Amino acid sequence: RHLSHIREIIESSHLAPRIKERAVAIFTRLAEAEAVVHNTTPEKIHFHEVGALDAIVDVVGACIGLEYLGIDKIVSSPLRLGTGTVKCAHGVMPVPVPAVVELTKNIPVVRTEINGEITTPTGAAIMTTLASSFGFLEHFTTGCVGYGAGTKRWEDHPNVLRLSVGQI
Repeated sequence: RHLSHIREIIESSHLAPRIKERAVAIFTRLAEAEAVVHNTTPEKIHFHEVGALDAIVDVVGACIGLEYLGIDKIVSSPLRLGTGTVKCAHGVMPVPVPAVVELTKNIPVVRTEINGEITTPTGAAIMTTLASSFGFLEHFTTGCVGYGAGTKRWEDHPNVLRLSVGQI
């Protein structure tokens, strides 16, 4: 799918306007990053894995969750990046993949020795589009915490994302 197809799918849905705006902004940012990597325009980018239905559901689902929880401001810890290689539609790519490198320019990251992709282009696009800042919060009052587990199995660490909702 191209950005125009994904935009059409999202904008023709019955989702709330803010959810649509956030989701389209995420895919637009991702298309812009991919365009830099491929030396083309965002409109000409053909999304492979990211254009699949599950990636659209991931992005839109994240936006629905934020709306449902009433989240107006996101502060993210530095994004963690793995190492090694990953197989994708373009062949074997270095980790972090070029789109993640582009998306995380001027964003604090932690380069780990974990062999594999721990921040995907979709995840990087969501966070770098929606987070207002990155770093560690010195003062934060946690109200509730949620966890999401990925399907990839790592030998020496869990594949888990933690979301803390609270007051700054």
